[in-house]
Amino acid sequence: MKILHTADWHIGNFAGPEAAGQNLRFLDVCNCISALIEKAKEEMPDIAIIAGDIFHQAKVWSDRGLKENRKIVEYLRDLDSICPVVVMRGTPNHDSEEQFNALRTALDGNNSVNIITEPCVRTFITASGDPIQIAFIPGFDRGYYRAKHEEGLASPLQSRTHRQAEQSCRTDL
Repeated sequence: MKILHTADWHIGNFAGPEAAGQNLRFLDVCNCISALIEKAKEEMPDIAIIAGDIFHQAKVWSDRGLKENRKIVEYLRDLDSICPVVVMRGTPNHDSEEQFNALRTALDGNNSVNIITEPCVRTFITASGDPIQIAFIPGFDRGYYRAKHEEGLASPLQSRTHRQAEQSCRTDL
């Protein structure tokens, strides 16, 4: 079974040079992802797993955010033409809940692209027809866990709560 595993795309603007109104580092990142997709077309993986931080920044102005979201949807659709795709939300400073809601909306009805935002174990059918079971633990969001626990989350409790989420995934395997 061939698995394409990638992460940390960081699609977005970076401090750096611009030409003709375009952020050149954004274009560099896009060129790298395009090369990744071309290689995937050659290798024909059974499944592609993108393990978070696909956005560079969680909070951006709407025009820039829409541009970044469109680009990511384009790349996910390109990958989805090769094999099933699973995208896990990364850390909240890069991948916001709203960005992933927008991705989910843009890809609604596309059963080959799966968006994961909560700890879970899921079984997918690969391009070759074989099942694969994958455990996911998306980026740790302290605010999310604080809201679930009245006592708040001090550092030891944060660690324990995160370990419990990991153990829950292992139990489901």
